[in-house]
Amino acid sequence: MALLQKRGSEIPADAVRLSEEEAVNYFRRLVRGWEHKGEVWPMLYTSGILGASTVATGFYLNNHFRTVLRLGSYGRLSSYLPAVALPAIMASLFHGLFVQPDVILRRNACPVCLQTRAAAVQAGFSIAYPLLLVPLSSFMFATRHFTYRLPSVTEQPKAVLQVFRKIMAPLTLPMTLLLSFNVALAIFLTGKEFETVHWVNMRLLELERHLESEGVLPAQ
Repeated sequence: MALLQKRGSEIPADAVRLSEEEAVNYFRRLVRGWEHKGEVWPMLYTSGILGASTVATGFYLNNHFRTVLRLGSYGRLSSYLPAVALPAIMASLFHGLFVQPDVILRRNACPVCLQTRAAAVQAGFSIAYPLLLVPLSSFMFATRHFTYRLPSVTEQPKAVLQVFRKIMAPLTLPMTLLLSFNVALAIFLTGKEFETVHWVNMRLLELERHLESEGVLPAQ
């Protein structure tokens, strides 16, 4: 059954009416059960790919701060979980909740607007969130374990900011490239999701027309 939006007067008598949530769940079950996964991969793997990209970005940034601050094995798990794993989970979750349903339901007539939303979500979790959390956690562990001489945050906030800038200076170009990559990736994959939804619905409509011509389904 193809997923179509119709006005009340245009809905056939034998059509199955679905709420928006039911329609999204129906389409997701449909693509999960699709015989050739390569034909519908954007709907299956986009959230995971964006999460993996977020992991790579967070890992790179966290590793740089830990190396500069000479943290070694101190707080390794405690820093990587919130700075690397959590942003990746949130990036995947937010794309699945706030982007993909609108792609499936075609709520927005402007695909570029939805791609921009996807890019903003990805930039927020892959770059902005780690840039906020990684320095805070790294400075905390460096102060606690005396691995790097840091000024007091409460007494010398400007000096702490200077240390942050010094550590970040070598990362200006890499982080700019990572930001560009994550934004471009989100835009590209969201566009592929649009194409996949359209293609799947067209295939289902073709199948329905074929079954109607064969007399298996009543003609509408």
